Amino acid sequence: MTEPRPRIAVVFTGGTIESLGRDRLDLAWYIEHGVRLSTAEVVERLPELEQLADVVEIPFRKLPSHALTDADWLELVDLVHETLEPDDTDGIVITHGTNTLEETAYFLHLTLKTEKPVVLVGSMRPASAVSADGDLNVLKAVLTAAAPAARAKGVLVVLNDTIFSARDVTKTSTYRVQSFQARDLGPLGYADSDLRVVVYHTPARPHTTATEFDVRGRSDLPRVDVVTSYVGADGAMIDAAVTAGAKGIVSAGTGAGRPTPLEDEALARATGQGVAVCIASRIGSGRTVRSPGMIARGRIGADNLPAWKARILLSLGLTVTSDPDELQRFFDTY
Repeated sequence: MTEPRPRIAVVFTGGTIESLGRDRLDLAWYIEHGVRLSTAEVVERLPELEQLADVVEIPFRKLPSHALTDADWLELVDLVHETLEPDDTDGIVITHGTNTLEETAYFLHLTLKTEKPVVLVGSMRPASAVSADGDLNVLKAVLTAAAPAARAKGVLVVLNDTIFSARDVTKTSTYRVQSFQARDLGPLGYADSDLRVVVYHTPARPHTTATEFDVRGRSDLPRVDVVTSYVGADGAMIDAAVTAGAKGIVSAGTGAGRPTPLEDEALARATGQGVAVCIASRIGSGRTVRSPGMIARGRIGADNLPAWKARILLSLGLTVTSDPDELQRFFDTY
């Protein structure tokens, strides 16, 4: 008896993967051209999808990834839950602009309550380009979502044949097709050229169904701002974030997380006003550890999360508690 093909839902949210440039060499300014493929046109380009799965298109509004807000994420969470609830749907692929793909992936990684595969995919070159990468990336993402090996691994990111955990992956280059990397921990596996999904590692930290974060029914999230340190930085940005209503601040400090002296004073003022302060690094690799001085001042160490992912975890943590030690436990756990 022939096994039924996997049923994979695909949500198209926009980005480079659907963009068309002015010509085949427009690899940089295609966004300004403002022309996109429709969802139907993207699917028509990929008749090979029928060999991999029964693909169902799920509508969602098209947005540049740098235009997303927390409200979009909350709506996407609800859409994914609704889509994956039927037993006959085996997984979901979400196309996404690469600028903030890693942030959406990590937010979903922490908040979705499903063990079914959820795969985010994008492209580094527009659909009109010479040697465009988007078509094959979508095929490999669907292949991954249909694979039993992808189940219960949390949210995955697939580009350039490579499978990453949402927690670990980051964009490392503005235009290169190998841009997505997991600098400290490497990929989980590959959607390889023989159309096999090969997984060599599994995420060690809890995700999806094992997290303490459930945002279903929420209409907003606590505001958390990121402030980057540099030579001569004062506390103006930190004070402005507090004035704007931030419940948390992530300081992307120098080296292993050092803010300037004036930033340090502003962070102390923020803590005095009940704002949670997380110390991250602007470097992009390695841990930011919670020193005895940080413990005494109620500050949180970001572990090896970049500042923009620390922002996500701090915001979700603040939906549960404002206690610095409990918030630190989240960073040590997730």
